[in-house]
Amino acid sequence: MELPPRDVPEGLTASEYYELGIKYKSMGWTEQARDSMSFANEVEPDSEIGKAAIRFLRTKLPRFPVPLLAEQRNIEGFNQMARGDCDGARETFKTLIQDFPDFEWPYGNLSVLYLQDNQTKEARDLLSRALEINPDYVNGWLHLAAAKGMDLDIIGAKESVKRALEADPTDINALAMKNALESVS
Repeated sequence: MELPPRDVPEGLTASEYYELGIKYKSMGWTEQARDSMSFANEVEPDSEIGKAAIRFLRTKLPRFPVPLLAEQRNIEGFNQMARGDCDGARETFKTLIQDFPDFEWPYGNLSVLYLQDNQTKEARDLLSRALEINPDYVNGWLHLAAAKGMDLDIIGAKESVKRALEADPTDINALAMKNALESVS
């Protein structure tokens, strides 16, 4: 994938801003993603793209602006996870949570590491804190559903997926998890 420009360009269509915002988010570039989605909504506030951009801002991006250092350290931790350096990633996310307690993504990332080690209580505790920061954090709800499912709390898992879908009824991961949970009950 080609890297998007570091600075959000001017003069794009709402669709182009929306697609660029998705790319920025996939790179972990939270503030460029926020700007792109805001521009998408400004260009076409009453369109489906404008509404989708607002939903993306609320459910897929951090609730509060993220300092560049926090963003960079979160990307570092994510890359450590991807390389299999789970101990390094765990330390990176713990430090990030301590230094930037209002940034919900490190809580979610650290919870994934705990879930990989079957430490569901620790994961649930982290996710509760993340969801206090941002009650519309779809990935937080889905990770919480996974933790509850691992604990065989299917009702709790379904409730977490329901909360994710209330925040974003179009989220494909939430829809897939809903279907999977319906098949086991």
